[in-house]
Amino acid sequence: METAIKYFYMLLKTLKGRHYLLLFLVPVLFLFLWIKAFISPVSLTPGQDQMPLYELLQQLTGGSIIALNIVGAAILILLSLLAVRLNERYVFIRQRTDLPAFVFALIATGTVSLYGMHPALLASFLLFFAIDCVFAVYHGSRTLAKSFEAGMFIGLATVTYLFSGIYLLWFWVALAFLGYFRPREILAGFVGFLLPVFVVLSWYFLNDNLTGLLQTISSLYNFEFSAEYSMFQKVYWGILAAFVLIASAFMANVVEEKKISSRKYFMILFVFFLTAIGNYFIFSSAGTELYFLLLIPTTFIVSHYFVLSRYSWVKEILFILFVVASILVHFLG
Repeated sequence: METAIKYFYMLLKTLKGRHYLLLFLVPVLFLFLWIKAFISPVSLTPGQDQMPLYELLQQLTGGSIIALNIVGAAILILLSLLAVRLNERYVFIRQRTDLPAFVFALIATGTVSLYGMHPALLASFLLFFAIDCVFAVYHGSRTLAKSFEAGMFIGLATVTYLFSGIYLLWFWVALAFLGYFRPREILAGFVGFLLPVFVVLSWYFLNDNLTGLLQTISSLYNFEFSAEYSMFQKVYWGILAAFVLIASAFMANVVEEKKISSRKYFMILFVFFLTAIGNYFIFSSAGTELYFLLLIPTTFIVSHYFVLSRYSWVKEILFILFVVASILVHFLG
């Protein structure tokens, strides 16, 4: 046991730094933990019509589940690297670290019913860029352009995964946290949101298929989600929720030590997290796929704790629990 703790301590210490090993380790970890998506691929949207942007992706991949899953794996790997880049750009975790990529990989693959591509995964990728744009607004330069871009990415996410539209409200809340809740930024974001929606509606109207689109939206909205999960999968979600609570409590305890910008960024990420949770309770047809929307905020909340917590032995034990549970869920979940 002592030897295992020693190795995990070395792993945590290594991942907290900056290493080119990341470029090799994270993709390999993803492919190892997500291998079932390629060995025995299963559609996560069987027999369901989907929003236009995802339908376009299905057409481009020829409807091949394996091809879609390859795209999904590429998105997850890219998101893990972009998570590191986002912290490097805004430094809200007060250290340049590769740990978010590793944490993201473990969390992203931690729900065994989501081995594969889903519209919510593509929407999560688009919403990541909305987060980036919102953070950029705080710098005060090109606030209108960045507000427009944030709204546009939310609009693109909405025509990919219907329940992403609620993130327009998150955007307005984020503007309030940043001190830019002004008519011009609000309007710029709203116009950006409407642009992809308008283009899609116009395309379907010109092709005399607007009724078909409205029927798809209605069927997605009225779909009754139901699923059963193993006990260990539920235990893993419970462990992950406990980590979020512990990390959030730690963050609240050290918030006064942070720069004002870091506080605002973390509050925006936390509201992003709550928006996904709210989606689950507001819309009965929104289900496990919302897990994909939780990935970015959960990754940063958990990574912040592992990087900055001063209680070394507690942190090491929790890190062991996190890694072991994230791997075991693939065998027991």
